[in-house]
Amino acid sequence: MSRAIADPPHDVPPREDLAAYAGPVCGLPLFRSRGGRLEQAVRVTGAATIAHEGTVLDRTDGPGLLFVPELDAPRAFAVTLDGVEHRVVLAPQRKWEVSVIHHSHLDIGYTDHQPLVLAQHLAYLDAALDLTTQDDGFRWNVEANLPLTRWLATRPGADREAFLARVRERRIEVCALPYTMHTEAYSLDELARTLRPAQALRERFGIEIVSAMQTDVPGATLALCELLAAADVRYLSVAHNYAGRSVPHLNGGQSLRRPFWWRAPSGRRLLVWHTDSPHGIAYMEGNLAGLAEGYEATLEYLPAYLHALATRPYPYGAGTTGWLTGIAAGTELTRAPQEHELLHLRVQSAFADNAAPSPVPAEIVREWNASWAYPRLTMATNRDFFEAAQKRLGDSIPTYEGDWTDWWADGIGSAAREVAVARRAQRDVRTAQTLHAWADALEAAGDPRGAAASGASPAPATPGASPGWPAEVERAYEDLGLFDEHTWGAANPWRDRLEHVDAGALQWQWKAARAHAAGETAGALLESAHARLAAHVPRHAGALAGVLVFNPSGVARTDAVELLVPETRVPLSASLTVVDVASGERVPCELAPQPHADYRPRGRRLRFLARDVPAYGFARYALAGGRAGVRDPVPGDPAALESAGLSAGLDARSGCLTSLGDLVNPDSAFGNQYVYDRYATASRVNHLSSRIGEPGLWLLASRDVAGDGVLVERTSSALQERATVRLRAPGAHALTVTYRLVHGAGRLEISNVVDKAPVTDKEAVFFAFPFARENPRVRYELTGGVHAQGDPTVPGSAPHMRAIRDWIALDDAVLATFDAPLVQVGGIHLPYAPFPLTTQREPGTVFSWAMNNGWDTNFPQSQGGEVELAYAVGGAGPPLTAILSSPRAADGIPERGTLCTLPEGIELIAISAGRAGGLVAQVRSRAAGPVELDAAFPDLPVTARAVGDHLERPRGATAILPGELLTIALA
Repeated sequence: MSRAIADPPHDVPPREDLAAYAGPVCGLPLFRSRGGRLEQAVRVTGAATIAHEGTVLDRTDGPGLLFVPELDAPRAFAVTLDGVEHRVVLAPQRKWEVSVIHHSHLDIGYTDHQPLVLAQHLAYLDAALDLTTQDDGFRWNVEANLPLTRWLATRPGADREAFLARVRERRIEVCALPYTMHTEAYSLDELARTLRPAQALRERFGIEIVSAMQTDVPGATLALCELLAAADVRYLSVAHNYAGRSVPHLNGGQSLRRPFWWRAPSGRRLLVWHTDSPHGIAYMEGNLAGLAEGYEATLEYLPAYLHALATRPYPYGAGTTGWLTGIAAGTELTRAPQEHELLHLRVQSAFADNAAPSPVPAEIVREWNASWAYPRLTMATNRDFFEAAQKRLGDSIPTYEGDWTDWWADGIGSAAREVAVARRAQRDVRTAQTLHAWADALEAAGDPRGAAASGASPAPATPGASPGWPAEVERAYEDLGLFDEHTWGAANPWRDRLEHVDAGALQWQWKAARAHAAGETAGALLESAHARLAAHVPRHAGALAGVLVFNPSGVARTDAVELLVPETRVPLSASLTVVDVASGERVPCELAPQPHADYRPRGRRLRFLARDVPAYGFARYALAGGRAGVRDPVPGDPAALESAGLSAGLDARSGCLTSLGDLVNPDSAFGNQYVYDRYATASRVNHLSSRIGEPGLWLLASRDVAGDGVLVERTSSALQERATVRLRAPGAHALTVTYRLVHGAGRLEISNVVDKAPVTDKEAVFFAFPFARENPRVRYELTGGVHAQGDPTVPGSAPHMRAIRDWIALDDAVLATFDAPLVQVGGIHLPYAPFPLTTQREPGTVFSWAMNNGWDTNFPQSQGGEVELAYAVGGAGPPLTAILSSPRAADGIPERGTLCTLPEGIELIAISAGRAGGLVAQVRSRAAGPVELDAAFPDLPVTARAVGDHLERPRGATAILPGELLTIALA
């Protein structure tokens, strides 16, 4: 006979450490009131009496509590415990005030398939409403407002009104974020959009939203601070789940006090509370103190926990073994015990994610306060706690500034293909919005080449009148936000079951679909924007067609652009050359056949050099017949790519660069070298990487590099130098590397196409870029700003890696990465805490951490198939976009022009549809100080109207502050 054996339970940290630390006799911060005076408790482990100066004060027949009058100074007592007398000095005890913050941590996935999790959280809101109706003392914190938005859209009016009444009564608090995020994965505009639902709740239902909760993820980009504070959010509760993969206490985290002010470059700030313990018990802090179990468990654990907070650096000591609470042996603890008696204590109904509301915490609080004078427990909202803390602590609250680098950012590398798709969608949706806004403005101005000229309905009278594209933009951002949300898979992602923590395949399919849907929507938006603007691009006299090139970046650009020239516009037999309409100059170009032409639009791929396209501007080109002055590509030097001002040496066997002007260090590892690491830990073991207690170089099982390269193409033309090498790459079926120097662009473009072999063995893929810079000053572009080496960070931030936006600079050497955001500088770190180096330190080398599967939970356990990882040495921006004119277009758009001009240091993100209609320009500041926001739109038929914040709310001041994201209403 066989029987089913259940999966072993998760490792719950042993709370017995608190009792062991307290010893057989321990004074506790527990007070009762007797006869109008306070008495403080003493815990004993057996039958005992306690006496002072020969007078017995209290006795117990077994383990329990003894009481003495409240002390105002240390005093000696005689305790007889199990027949043995002990001399004990008892001290005055703190009178704690504990805010019990009841919530459910929203993991969109992890514990179940995502649609089921979201449905469960709607049911939790039903339950929270029931409990607040039944119990005046019950309080609930809506950690994430995405379920609430859906709940309000689906529940009867009476339920909505009852819920909103509880919110107005401050018995339910609605927080500002829709879900917890890997904020480094978000673009700035995408991150800002996550606050729009909160603003909609304010405007539609009158909900006051002043706090936010960010749970699980140990760190957040500085942009989160700025955007929350600018949205009138004053308080941020974070619950960092270090899960053994983070060691903030080894990187300054022991100096981080709570609460603290987190200040953004603009000067705005948030009051932040973070959880305790060097490994982070996160949102389970109250559960460990018994507040989800019952009154007796709370009496057993809460006073001991408070005693530990007041007397130890961290509440749990080196004797614990739990992966959430353990402190590595030999760790030097310098952190001071908690200095005040206010405590924000999160609790869920179970030691689990996505736990339901429960009446138990409120019942415990009621019974506790009826029995004890102190600590005082309060069922509270975040706002209740923060307002009390700010009033009580005042000027004693410290201030920190800078980025709060996320220790979990390495998980972004577990899905390179989907991350690349999402990052390109982030880029494309910004360009698409601006192009659609341009088309709207042209049509609103009554341009005959607008909708009326193309046979559609008459041109609309106001900007933003094309209803389709704003809705598609919203859809793209929604999918991007849900992809970048912090839950990337099941608790056991290697399993393929239908439900619960083992629905790994289902959960990743849903998650990956968000990235691909965003990519599809962004691509469709670009295509439709091209089609709309094509009606406004005139064909130059005598030309076969016209082309409009748009530059979405803030600097003038010389770069190659590519487009399909359909045979219905230009016959396949026709010769072509490209002419700059403004100068009459022929520009370098190339033609190539349309790939897979049998089942794709028939035509030819045209690439040409667009020179000095203005910032946020455009230039027109004409496609003319003839090939005068344009030579076809010819074979080039297999060992070098030469361009004016930049040359690159190439070693075909390794597939790597041997030189790149004075940028690449020829004495170090080859440039763009593929490095493959394997690790000695087992796969398919939940949280194994969190339990590695003695990390060392023995965990690096092997390291190999790509080789056996074959040069498969090397061409030289008036447009570009191009070389392609195919290599054997460990961990992959193949690696194809293409180098391209576009004449006049001033940079080297690199495309690494990895055909990855899917394995669950622990692995990592790096590309090494050794720059010839000694002890350089390193700068990273992060979401919302630039972080330079030496800039402040919030104490305890991760130091060994960064998730960058688009570029990293070592002095003047710039590496841009379009697809792979994770970087390490100076060496490769072992991906297990405390993350020691596995290479000799090379201060000038950037390692792009392109792929990994080091996590055992939540993230995908393997990745396979082709993925393109594109880089550029020398800097890069969003690509120029080329639009082929319509045969029915008339004269109109100038030969060259600029849509927007801004003061130095101010950047245009996009021109987009306003929340209430019309158009807005989104701008952000990279300047070091305030800048008067003087914006003009020379070649866009709009005028600037009013400056607003990132939520488009009007503001009186027109100066933009450092790090701010503002909007300019256009009319």
